[in-house]
Amino acid sequence: MTKRKQCAALALALTLTISMFGCEKDKETTQSSAVSQIKTSDSAQPSNVKVKEYKFPEFLNKIKSLDELSRKLYTSFDSTQYVAEVEEQPFEKYKCEKLLADLFFTYRDGRAVGLLDRSGNVVLEADEYTEITVVSNGILQLSYDKERNAPMQYMKYDSDGNLSDYKHKKFSADSLYTYESQVDDSGTDAVYSLMIPDGKNVVSSDGSDKWDSVEEISADSIDTNKAYKGFYKLTKNGGIYYACFDDFYNYDIYEGAYAKVCVKVGGEYGECYLADHDDYNELVKMIDSFGNASYRTAPSKDPGLDFIQITLGLKENTKTEITISSDGYCLTDTIEAAEGEAVNKYFSYLDKEDFADLILWCEQVLAEEYQK
Repeated sequence: MTKRKQCAALALALTLTISMFGCEKDKETTQSSAVSQIKTSDSAQPSNVKVKEYKFPEFLNKIKSLDELSRKLYTSFDSTQYVAEVEEQPFEKYKCEKLLADLFFTYRDGRAVGLLDRSGNVVLEADEYTEITVVSNGILQLSYDKERNAPMQYMKYDSDGNLSDYKHKKFSADSLYTYESQVDDSGTDAVYSLMIPDGKNVVSSDGSDKWDSVEEISADSIDTNKAYKGFYKLTKNGGIYYACFDDFYNYDIYEGAYAKVCVKVGGEYGECYLADHDDYNELVKMIDSFGNASYRTAPSKDPGLDFIQITLGLKENTKTEITISSDGYCLTDTIEAAEGEAVNKYFSYLDKEDFADLILWCEQVLAEEYQK
């Protein structure tokens, strides 16, 4: 190497050394300044972060009573499909009120009600019953005047409009039958069906009568004000469902609650259940994706601070409660642990963006559950 090239290389090396030393000094100065800022500032935030605007999810105001059975997926008997108001009188001799099961017209004689067939023939005289309704497919309920305090009477009808007496037996879980079958010929995976007294199986909203598990439960195990005579917990593909029966073995299928969400924003408070398995999985992944913020301040002591609280795993053996305030501080608490599971309680600090994202998620995603 020539002397000129050696001098040039030495000069370049010296320049790089000085530059690196200067960068390290600048880095230390910057870090020191940032630490000082965090210690002295009450609102230290990255200057390039603008927190999203959020508002109180208004759908929460429409929830008057918290109910775990909030998302009905299927009903085996929809009474509105079996009764229609009579808009044009079909017969001159009688004043008809309703068309029942597309087979019978109700008519009145004083306070009593009777039945006509589609041709106007009397099939039940209007003499002692004051109300006739369809309570299940193929079953009529006949009520006396309330002053008589007499029990209800029942009649069966067929598709031709023929009536016969029917002795109604109230709902009993002993009349339902759970049986096992195999998914395929391998005989390794079992599925279960729940049969009601008419020989039909309880089906889901997609028409399937196969479940991963079937379990009779008590009414006390569900947070609901809805009145049913029997409750069964059903599972399928990770989802939790309830079959809820009335006295005539009609049933409604609800999806179970996976989480409870409480929100306070701007002085308004509301709470609801999360009752969609896909939404629940999305929420858990969203929370898991939150990372600790690098800029921290002291937690606020403002009692009016906005917050969101989520109780995860409502129907699991381990339940976790996460409370995030709008200043970014988060408390994660195991409020119920399964045997052998660790009980954890810890604080973390998140970006304020994460809090805003959760509120917006409730407004955009969770609200849809209560609009269906």
